[in-house]
This record gives sequence, C-alpha cells and structure tokens, in this order.
Amino acid sequence: MRYILDASFFFGEYPFCGEFATTPEVVAELRDVTSKMRFEVMQSRGLSLCEPEPAAVTVVCEAAERSGDLRVLSETDISVIALGLSLSGTVVSDDFAVQNVCRHLKIPVQNMIQKKAKRRIWKSICSGCGAEIPTGEAECPVCGSPPVRRGTERRSKKK
Repeated sequence: MRYILDASFFFGEYPFCGEFATTPEVVAELRDVTSKMRFEVMQSRGLSLCEPEPAAVTVVCEAAERSGDLRVLSETDISVIALGLSLSGTVVSDDFAVQNVCRHLKIPVQNMIQKKAKRRIWKSICSGCGAEIPTGEAECPVCGSPPVRRGTERRSKKK
C-alpha cells in the first residue's frame, strides 16, 4: 500500500508498512531535530519526495471550496491531498480538514492518533440571528453580527 504522509507523521513513531511519499512542503515544516531525523531515516528506507500534479492541486482546491475547508487548509495540506490524488495513495493525517477534503474526493485516509473526522460541509452562520453568511463576508448582512463556522454532516447518497 502507498501512504502519503502529512508532517504530523514525523512527530511521532507510528507502525506503518508499505511505500511512503511526501511533499517538499511537508519537509519544510519539519523544524525539530527528532522529526528531521525520522524523515532522514524514512528517506533512506525508500520514502519518495514528490510534487503533486498541478491539475490535482486545482481539483483539491475546488473540492475544499465546496466543502468549506479551503480557508483552513495550508498550502502543505493541499499539496499532501493533491499528492494522494496524483499517486492514488492513502493520505495519513490527523488533520480533520485534510480528512474531510479527502473524503469528498474519495481519497483513502488513515488517521494516526485522533479519531476519524466525519464528512462535513462547512458554512458561515451568523452568531446573532443564525442566517447563512456568504463566503468572504466579515459580518452578517441581516444583523451585523460576526460569523461562526458550522459544519453540517453530509450523508452519502445510496445508489
């Protein structure tokens, strides 16, 4: 099995076997000596360092926009998801937004410590009157209150 690793994988010791890949953006996030050493050991054992296909990055950004996760995903998160899409691999991450976008794109995802996130669609809701606030608005057009981010569980349609 091919696993696409998020930076959090290198912060602990996890029992995974298979092929591993990650992105240069993930490597740039590794700052402490321990995580850098884990990366080097894994690279000596065959970890691939790959860039995702540009088309996959576009698909991920579009899916993240639809799910409401785009504003909380970093460029590194997007690169990891896009690499999972490009290589048809399983994304390994405890980040709920990463897991959610992977689920929307039907990319297999494996958590490490945290429980798996449920699939959600995120919306901005007025903290005062409860109205749905359009993306990018700083306050409610109805009452002027600030928005809060709310997720709605989206059940998959049975065919």
